[in-house]
Amino acid sequence: MQSAVLRSWPDASEADPSDSMALPRSDALLDRIAANFCLAVRPLFVRSDPVADPLLIATLHDPRTGAMGLRCWDRALRESDLPLDRGRRRDHDIIRTTAILTELLAVRWPKPVRPNRIGVLTDGTGVAIAPADPCPIEPGWINRRLADPRGLTALKRFAPDGGLAVLRVPRTASAASQ
Repeated sequence: MQSAVLRSWPDASEADPSDSMALPRSDALLDRIAANFCLAVRPLFVRSDPVADPLLIATLHDPRTGAMGLRCWDRALRESDLPLDRGRRRDHDIIRTTAILTELLAVRWPKPVRPNRIGVLTDGTGVAIAPADPCPIEPGWINRRLADPRGLTALKRFAPDGGLAVLRVPRTASAASQ
């Protein structure tokens, strides 16, 4: 897929999702949907097990098929996929806000280079997209984001002590094996 600069956003190569300068120009609808999305996914960040609980969650939406998915990463960067049940209110809210948010983001790409699948990353507080690599279920996606966080564009600022901050701390061999 070709990489394209998203309309009305700053250059993603200069962005850091924890930096206020990374936020795109104000868009009231996008701001509101991103806030609603955070409210919908926040219960998934239970924090009963500090090692195994999710620190980051990525949602994926394929507007062509309607397919929706959630991928979580814990402190050791173990990934797991969470099933969504449309009959469950919490999951219905996640599905609805993800679809709206990703559709609002998709139109920022020129139609000829618009990605088929778009996902966003959250710690339950902030929301970001990786414009040059928008599909979070691709192999190695989280490692690429942690290696170069400038590839993320924040829609809503991440918590300074949230999952992204915890994972960006330099990792030691013992921390990586937990």
